[in-house]
Amino acid sequence: MDKRILLGCLSAAGMLLLFGIFTKYLGLDSRQAIQTGLGAIPLIDVFAALIAMGIGGAIARHAHFRWVALLLMVAMWSLTLFTIVSMAMPDSPLPMRTMAGALRYNALAIVLSLTAAFGGALMGERIMRRGKGFAVR
Repeated sequence: MDKRILLGCLSAAGMLLLFGIFTKYLGLDSRQAIQTGLGAIPLIDVFAALIAMGIGGAIARHAHFRWVALLLMVAMWSLTLFTIVSMAMPDSPLPMRTMAGALRYNALAIVLSLTAAFGGALMGERIMRRGKGFAVR
């Protein structure tokens, strides 16, 4: 793996962590989601994925980082869903007691954050390549 891609991945993961700490510190973690008929949309988390992967893409400046960004978000969501299901109590809502239910409940948020991660990585790469005069792959 290219060093720039690895640095981009570490930077993006670090930015996601900082966004998470920042939203928790401000108390926005429980009030940020907008409820829709298809599920909850966590706007701050989607925005965090866009910005974090944009920074990672700008550092990596490589087209392969787009796929790394997707894999990073899939790993984050997998850990999140596993934690939700493993912490569910018997009196928890039914969707949160099984992996399929938690996945179904969070499907819209997962799709939006994956799209934001891919788009952010693409934009970060393109902006840095255009600014430095590199050819876009």
